[in-house]
Amino acid sequence: MISVIVPIYKVEDYLVACVDSILASTYQDIELILVDDGSPDNCAKICDDFAARDNRVKVIHQPNMGLSGARNSGLKIATGEYIAFVDGDDVIHPRMLEVLHDAIISGDYDFSMILGVMVQDKGIGYDYVGEAGEIDVQSRRVVSQHEYMSRLADLGVDAYQYHVIWNKLYKRSIVGDHLFRKVASEDLEWSSRICVDVKQGILVEAEMYYYIQRTSSIMHADDERNVAKMDTFYTCLKNIPKELPQYRAMMLKALYSVIFGCRFENKEANAKARTIYNETKAEMLHSKLSLSRKLRLLIFYHFPALYAYLLKLRYGS
Repeated sequence: MISVIVPIYKVEDYLVACVDSILASTYQDIELILVDDGSPDNCAKICDDFAARDNRVKVIHQPNMGLSGARNSGLKIATGEYIAFVDGDDVIHPRMLEVLHDAIISGDYDFSMILGVMVQDKGIGYDYVGEAGEIDVQSRRVVSQHEYMSRLADLGVDAYQYHVIWNKLYKRSIVGDHLFRKVASEDLEWSSRICVDVKQGILVEAEMYYYIQRTSSIMHADDERNVAKMDTFYTCLKNIPKELPQYRAMMLKALYSVIFGCRFENKEANAKARTIYNETKAEMLHSKLSLSRKLRLLIFYHFPALYAYLLKLRYGS
């Protein structure tokens, strides 16, 4: 059985379509855990109505605890052998859970994943699902622990698919007692902990999760996002056991890239960047990063004008 956990807060306009898409899954052996996280709108009633109509639906009503608190409440009552997460304003393809389940049981895999795609607001998003029709699920490949770790420490746009948790199915044994923490980029921070126990996963290269770009979404300033990234990668680094120096080196590389950017944001960001730099510089210098990478990072941080000049010499203007 798959336990599907849905944290819910202020998504009244999207929740029915979200839950409908999950209950319409071709894979039917599920328990759907709806966590009403003190939502002040009509979400509580919508949840209770679904529970009254379908005995696979469980509802938790709780005071507002944030995304991490809602997911944790769902994990604590989940009974499935596998765990999936869906956000309350998104929708899934009817075959997504089936495809994820078929993939994870096809070998010795700790998680399976498909691809998510962003769609614009409610109407377009749900029309897109309706038009998706048949999906090619034959394109599969194994994701090693090394690749998973390296992608978690990757700042590239494509790495986002590895950072998030809503496009994956996890063995409950891998999730274990790992609860979410209330930090920036909760998905990435949580993933940085569980990946230590992952042997391998499997990727089905098909777009089957549709995350809605809501017009009401709050956009944070660039400096706030950069500081949040720095805090996240620093937290991830602290999560990684010292017995995994290669993984720590990957995370250090990502952390230093963000530290450099934060130096130029504002005084507060600069001060935080310098503190984290001072706390991690010794490990960076003794890490498994190559000597050339260490030199680049030192020049990158201490002599930005020289770094820019060297890049210009190498690649031209």
